[in-house]
Amino acid sequence: MKRLLPFALVAMLAAFAFAQDEIREAKNLIQNGQCAEAIAPLQKVYKSSFRKSSGEKAAVMLTECYLREHKRDEALKLSSRFLEYYVNTIYRERMELANAIVLVEKGSVYEGVEAMLRILAYSKNPAARSRTKDVAIQTLAASLLTADQLQALLEKYPVDKDIVGWMQLQIGRECQNSKRYKAARYWYKKVIAGGVAENLSNTAEKGLESLEDRGAGMPTVLVLAPLSGDYAEFGAAAIQGVILAQEKAGLKGKVNLRVADTRADAAQALLRTQQAINQDSIVAVIGPIMSAPAATVAAWLGSNFQHIPMLTPTATDDGIAKMGPNIFQVNITMDNLAKSIADFATKCLNIREYAILSPLGGYGASMSQSFTTAVERRGGSVIAFRNYEEGRPDYKTEFSLLRDVRFKQLNRRQNIARGASDLDAVNAKERRFYMQDSTFNIPGIFIPATNPGDAGLMAGQVAFNKISGTLLGASGWYGRELLIQGKRQVDSSYFSVPAMDMGGNNDGLKKFVSDFKERWGAEPGEDRVSGLSYDAANIVFNSMAKNPNSLTNLINYTANFQGVYGEIKFKRGMNMNTKIVTVNKGKFETVEGCPAK
Repeated sequence: MKRLLPFALVAMLAAFAFAQDEIREAKNLIQNGQCAEAIAPLQKVYKSSFRKSSGEKAAVMLTECYLREHKRDEALKLSSRFLEYYVNTIYRERMELANAIVLVEKGSVYEGVEAMLRILAYSKNPAARSRTKDVAIQTLAASLLTADQLQALLEKYPVDKDIVGWMQLQIGRECQNSKRYKAARYWYKKVIAGGVAENLSNTAEKGLESLEDRGAGMPTVLVLAPLSGDYAEFGAAAIQGVILAQEKAGLKGKVNLRVADTRADAAQALLRTQQAINQDSIVAVIGPIMSAPAATVAAWLGSNFQHIPMLTPTATDDGIAKMGPNIFQVNITMDNLAKSIADFATKCLNIREYAILSPLGGYGASMSQSFTTAVERRGGSVIAFRNYEEGRPDYKTEFSLLRDVRFKQLNRRQNIARGASDLDAVNAKERRFYMQDSTFNIPGIFIPATNPGDAGLMAGQVAFNKISGTLLGASGWYGRELLIQGKRQVDSSYFSVPAMDMGGNNDGLKKFVSDFKERWGAEPGEDRVSGLSYDAANIVFNSMAKNPNSLTNLINYTANFQGVYGEIKFKRGMNMNTKIVTVNKGKFETVEGCPAK
């Protein structure tokens, strides 16, 4: 073994000397402009000594030769492997830049520029920073990125004033090219005020001069939706609905859509709105689609920009539309749905006593609170309330508690009738009999289930646990699963829904579904996000065609708008067009007026 060590050492030194000779040879070739000839010797060293310093250096030189010879696939593969293997290498900036250049050349411009800006954000190497900055500016100057992409990069990586200036200049140019003159002026002024290089500032000043005789330019509609995060799927559906409405209205190239990602966050939604209004000629806002961001944006717009209407397609929290005369809720609010069924039950069914079985969660809590308030204002009362967790197979505990509450109420009334001094006195035998065998009647049982299947299951549970009464619900009840799960138990139940055609003769809905499928390759979702967003956009576009200078007033004073799912009737910004639906012999029917006694 001891004899072998000297020979191994000699072999290693020889290999090292060989590698160094090959690298020197390749370096000379590269300096003489013969990169193609340098590839072969560099490949030898890279393959034989990848884990050594010579192989590390050869990989860098080889990647750069691949780039010069337009061997993009080889350059991308080698640079990606190198960066994955050599985490702490002195050549990191050099290889990341090479990788970024390949991405740009292969068409992934955004990703490539982002990689360059990331190098500028962390690198302390003056040579690496200078080279990266030059390449980044050359790429930006080529006008390969859209205004939205440039703005996204600007927010993430404000790394260098000249780079920032170039991005702002390019955004200005993109806005000017798309006839968004107000936005173009905004960005040119940002360049001039940024203390950038003289040539860059002069270019921005020329851009401003070219806009002197132009007005605000193309009107812009701001669309606020979550395009990232947990609710991105709903955001995508909303955007699809708005784009389809724009195309069907023939407004592509005439009205600009500025789409902003709210991430379903209130602060982010407000920031995006403020940026858009400061930068662009915003004439209307569609969205946000979630209630919390919608309320935040509505409060700001309602106080500061009442001439700009905001239409939230899907937000259902009560009070959003009350934040200004320019705020509109296209979807029916939970409060209006609860008021609608409470009004029907008290006036048409003459019910004065109610029990509420409320699913855990924000929807159940809001609906229950609104229903209780509406019932009390109409002279009724909620005599029992129980929460339940949706999806469970058995609710014996909840119904036992409900039966117990009802027994105590009936027992007190019986004691009053008897003239008893102790109204809470209970006959144990009588209580046991009632609790085990009697069917308790509660005139109205409100179950604000979130989906039709659960509503049907709860209807069955009411009957199974020997409680009778008229079942009441809201929009969560409407769907085929109610009939499947509830069977005959849901006959003669009543629930409030946004106004819709129950007979399947809605030509507008059929056309929307057909157009949507043709445009996007799939039918719109049952959550109605795309359809309601389509309606919100159409209200804006139709109003712009009639009177573009007074959109808020026009929307407020229009009696109704024809929507995908039925008429939309605004009253103080809220869509008030609800219907009462019942189930008759396994079929849904719309109730007109009060049913016959």
